[in-house]
Amino acid sequence: MSSAINRKQAGEKDIPVLGEIYLDVVNNFDIWDKEFVSWENLSRQFAIEDFYIAYIDNVPAGCMVLIDSAPFFWIEKIEKGESLFLRRLAVKRSAAGINLSKYLMEYAVEECREKNIKTLRLDCDANIEKLNKIYQDFGFICEKVETLIIGGEEYPSAFYVYNIK
Repeated sequence: MSSAINRKQAGEKDIPVLGEIYLDVVNNFDIWDKEFVSWENLSRQFAIEDFYIAYIDNVPAGCMVLIDSAPFFWIEKIEKGESLFLRRLAVKRSAAGINLSKYLMEYAVEECREKNIKTLRLDCDANIEKLNKIYQDFGFICEKVETLIIGGEEYPSAFYVYNIK
C-alpha cells in the first residue's frame, strides 16, 4: 500500500506544524540549531506564505520555503522574476527514504514553470556530502562554493542552480 503525499501553502495556523518539522530535523540531523529554525527567527526572514508543507497520509512530514529573492546569500544581481530560491528544505526523520525532498523540489520546479522562471536556486552547507548529493542527484549544478561570514562565524556554502526545461 502506497502513501498519499500532498502539499499546501502554509498559513498562520501552521506555525506550530513548521516548528514540529524543523525541531525534528534539529533533533535528528546536525544541520541547524533550535534558534535558527525558531519561528521568531524564521519570521524575520520569511512570510508565512513563503512556506509549503508536505503531508504523508495527512501527517506533516516536510516543508520548504520558496521565494523570489535571496540577496543576502546570492549577492550577484539576480532580477526578480529571473529565479526562484528554495530555502530551509526539511524532512522529518519518519519520512526519510520516501523521496519527500524530491517531491518538494519537483513542486518548486513546477512553480518556476508556471511563472515562466528559468532557474531554481538554493544554497546549502558545502560540507554535508549527503545533502549536496540529494541536490546533485535531482539535477542541480553547483555554480560556486564560497565561505560566508555570518556573525563572525565561517560557513562554507555551496550555491546550486537548476535550469528549468
